[in-house]
Amino acid sequence: MNAPQARPIPPPAANEPVGLKVTPGAPITVEARLNGVALTLIVDTGADRTVISPEAIERAGLGNQAGRPVQVVGVTGTSTATLVTVPLLDVAGARIGPIVVVAHALPQTFRGSGAPGGGDGAAVDGLLGRDVLDVFTLSVDTASGRATLTPR
Repeated sequence: MNAPQARPIPPPAANEPVGLKVTPGAPITVEARLNGVALTLIVDTGADRTVISPEAIERAGLGNQAGRPVQVVGVTGTSTATLVTVPLLDVAGARIGPIVVVAHALPQTFRGSGAPGGGDGAAVDGLLGRDVLDVFTLSVDTASGRATLTPR
């Protein structure tokens, strides 16, 4: 199987806000590209690092990378994951990379059946953590149901 080729993404105007998907009762999501392959990531301000499912890393043609085991601690306990370096993650007009992400299986409720709490049934490929969010200003207006990421 050939690795997908990255597609050029035209950058938005400097510091132009990018709208995020906001669905009542569901997590806020953002579209991203890993090695040119589209991903849907939950915006997670509580995550130190970005987490991407091993399946999404494989789809992006990066599944053959060796990684380093790491313990991940969350509200549901501790599990083992793998730290891997990805060459380029495109998020809201910012090209970030190389970046070390956590490769970790996501709960079944995220895979193919949508995020917990509803939504449109789209699969979620991971969590966008503060390691990437720190290059943006995140604005959330719950009254209007809007959220934006603005590159700093």
